[in-house]
Amino acid sequence: MIYYLCRQVFFARALNITLLQFNGRGEVMLLGIDVGGTFTDAVLVDSGAVYAQAKRPTTHGEVLRGILDALDAVLDGADVTQIERVVISSTIVTNALTEGKTQPVFLAVMTGPGMNVKGCFPVEPYLVSGYVDHRGKIAARTEFNKHYGLLDRQSGVTVAAVSGKFAVRNPENEYVLAHELKKSGYKKVFLGSELSGELNFIRRTNSAYFAAAVDKTFEAFGKQVEWALKERSITAPVQILKADGGTLPLEAALKQPVEAVFTGPAASVLGIEALGAPQGKSISLDVGGTTTDIAFWDNGEPLLAKKGAMIGKYPTAVRSFHMRSVGIGGDSAITKLPQGFKVGPEREGRAAALGGAAPTLADALIVLRLADFGDREASVSAIGTLCHEGETTETAAQKILDAALDVIENAIKEMLHEWSIQPVYTVSDVISGSDFEPQQLVGVGGGAPGLIHALGKRMGLPVIIPPGGMVANAIGAALARPTVAASLRADTTEGYYLIPESGKRERLPKRFNMQAAEEILSAWLHDKAGGWQMEGNETEVISHEYFRTVHGYYDTGEIIYLRMQLKPGILYKITGREVAF
Repeated sequence: MIYYLCRQVFFARALNITLLQFNGRGEVMLLGIDVGGTFTDAVLVDSGAVYAQAKRPTTHGEVLRGILDALDAVLDGADVTQIERVVISSTIVTNALTEGKTQPVFLAVMTGPGMNVKGCFPVEPYLVSGYVDHRGKIAARTEFNKHYGLLDRQSGVTVAAVSGKFAVRNPENEYVLAHELKKSGYKKVFLGSELSGELNFIRRTNSAYFAAAVDKTFEAFGKQVEWALKERSITAPVQILKADGGTLPLEAALKQPVEAVFTGPAASVLGIEALGAPQGKSISLDVGGTTTDIAFWDNGEPLLAKKGAMIGKYPTAVRSFHMRSVGIGGDSAITKLPQGFKVGPEREGRAAALGGAAPTLADALIVLRLADFGDREASVSAIGTLCHEGETTETAAQKILDAALDVIENAIKEMLHEWSIQPVYTVSDVISGSDFEPQQLVGVGGGAPGLIHALGKRMGLPVIIPPGGMVANAIGAALARPTVAASLRADTTEGYYLIPESGKRERLPKRFNMQAAEEILSAWLHDKAGGWQMEGNETEVISHEYFRTVHGYYDTGEIIYLRMQLKPGILYKITGREVAF
């Protein structure tokens, strides 16, 4: 129990938030940085308007230099001591997953009796004895003497993920196993119970696995960001954008990097919201160099995934917008096939028009005059090397574009299908139904103008590209509303409630129910964010669970689980402007 409480206190400290003082009009200086696979964008917002914006090439292998170049462009003439907050978004982690460039992970799970998890996770897990029952009681502890290979660290594997069924109700078995794995040489061990309070074991386990898989990539990125800001004497608190549009301190994000998986796509959603959220049913597409991020909108509100983000075919407990990242971007590699072409998901590098060594999708757009930058003759020459017998350069370029559009359109169709089969939860869902018939496309990002207009023509939909859309991600990051989340677990039979993020365990008040739980947790969240003086600083329920407990033939009480957060979103809307980059 002492070990359990120490871990809770340690985790709570990781969630400390540096709070901002807003005067209600947003008149503070905010810096947003978005590091993409091709470009690094930076935006400085001052007194509620864009003060400066920049787009610079992302320097792969030396991300620091690209960040510094973007910072120098937007900080020219600015007083860095007036910057109140820095928010970072990036597709670095998303791209690593899309391209399969992650580190190996040892996955250990405690499923308890009678559960078959074959095919549920990205890797075959090691099945460990010991489990917790549905009430949070330890039914069996891990018998390490029966697992002779468990603590023998695999060659080249330095991170592990541990997850137990019902561990959110008592994570002690997870903590003990993690402790033993660290003793055996694993540098980091990610626990399912710490990454999500959700009861869904499969989603929680996948979250722990992906957090471990991207940890090395995200840690290196975080260090580069910290160095860049230090080099430019920026001392403002640094936060990472989350997949649901909230923010998380960099220190905390490094302990749960799975939250950074969809930070780039979330930034584009917030950027569109800040620049003018589309009305009606809309689909937004953020076209970068490596990926295209797709999101759904209904009457100015981005739709949230009802259960959690999907990474590939695997469900996670990461709360996110209903969105998908596909491996199509301006720098996508082109593979010549006997009857056509394959585009992506690999990133080839810079377009031939910009001095790259091989043709990319951007070169095909340039040939078709859907994009206008760089050396057009270089693009024509590069695409010409891919032509089939008797095929013109323009014909080849059109086939390449069609192959890319096929990937994007199929992803949209899959997302429409996923949305249509979602369970109906609310009265408004019953009245309006779950059908989503898109009325328009909204394009942002450097590659949006050419690609999205072509997609709109194919789908028969009008296209909107808002002013400022070229740096929408950085705008969204800068204007993301600070947030913090927490959970509460109560057992009325035992007579206590626990807020794990604080290590707080208290006796239950009289007449305790779900409403009382919401009041207690909301009060704790507001107290945590007591330094914020923001308009509309409301809380929202992320998830909740309630069930009765029975001993023998008698009803003895209830288990209540609740997770809430200060509602994410944008601080305010701004008017974007286009500049030549």
